[in-house]
Amino acid sequence: MGRRLALAAALGLAALVLGQALLGTSAQWDLKLWLGMGHAFREGRNPYVTVNELPFMYPPIAVPLLTPLSFLPDRVAVWVWVFLKLCALLGLVAVWRNFVELRGTALEVLYFLFAFGAALSIDFISGNPCTFEQLGLWLGLLALARGRIFWFCAAVLVTAQLKITPALMLGALLIVPARPRWGAFAASAGAFAVSLGLQRLLAPAWFAEFISRAAAVDERGPNNPALLSLVRDLVPEQNAALALWVAAVLAIVLLSARALRRTKADVRLRVMLAAVTYALIAPRFKDYSYELLLPVGLHVVQRVPLAVLIAFPIGRGAKIIAAVGRYLGRYYPLACAMAVYALLLDETGE
Repeated sequence: MGRRLALAAALGLAALVLGQALLGTSAQWDLKLWLGMGHAFREGRNPYVTVNELPFMYPPIAVPLLTPLSFLPDRVAVWVWVFLKLCALLGLVAVWRNFVELRGTALEVLYFLFAFGAALSIDFISGNPCTFEQLGLWLGLLALARGRIFWFCAAVLVTAQLKITPALMLGALLIVPARPRWGAFAASAGAFAVSLGLQRLLAPAWFAEFISRAAAVDERGPNNPALLSLVRDLVPEQNAALALWVAAVLAIVLLSARALRRTKADVRLRVMLAAVTYALIAPRFKDYSYELLLPVGLHVVQRVPLAVLIAFPIGRGAKIIAAVGRYLGRYYPLACAMAVYALLLDETGE
């Protein structure tokens, strides 16, 4: 009886998050951006200059793909969008079951709501397509775990069309299989470069504006708790910060490759380590992007109970000692990812 009550309470909290996503007046800010873009595109105006003055920072291919929702009244579009994201989340859960045991307990519900700075909750409230992005990446990783290289490459390439960063996941071809798949990596990277080239050829003005806006972005934590953002906060001089970040990225990649080359770890563990490596080296990794690591974190929590701290909801409110508290509060999801990374490295060495 107690377990059922706890589960009901946890699900009630999840319903509150969903209610905020659907009814909150300040919610769905990313969706409002795409709706504004869609209206501009259909009216023959520049989709990169929206009516609500929000910056549209996606490649040209996103314009026709995201426009259909703008045909609906805004309130209806929100409900349709959240419903589609719930369907994608169900798909994610089905994929995650191949990598981690899911028991459906109250604690698991709370974990998914609050882990990595409440990444999943932020994603639903913001209206970002992150859940679809994660579904594409995890479908690819599932294919890679089963040795289906073509379908892994296809899933990653499709996912990377809306957001460029997921193309970095192609690097998993070099560390997850027993032998690095250099041929598949080169072919996939080439195909991705061709897709960008075609967008530049077909929509040169839009592509130039996209590149200009993307290059000008300098988001920091807590909205963008990526490793590059943290380094830029710690090292004000731009070139020195970039050099330090590149060195850190190389160190992380080499550590991951070395750990996986020296172990016969289960392929699921290899895939999870690749996912965390990707999250740590991505130059831009928003707060909701840490949704990618939810199954990895749950695996670690089940193995090392103390790791449940990655689900502690202090993401934006850590108040400890001066600078430590400030940086932990702004980069809490990144700190969680680093802890998970260290524990996975330790597990691969067993």
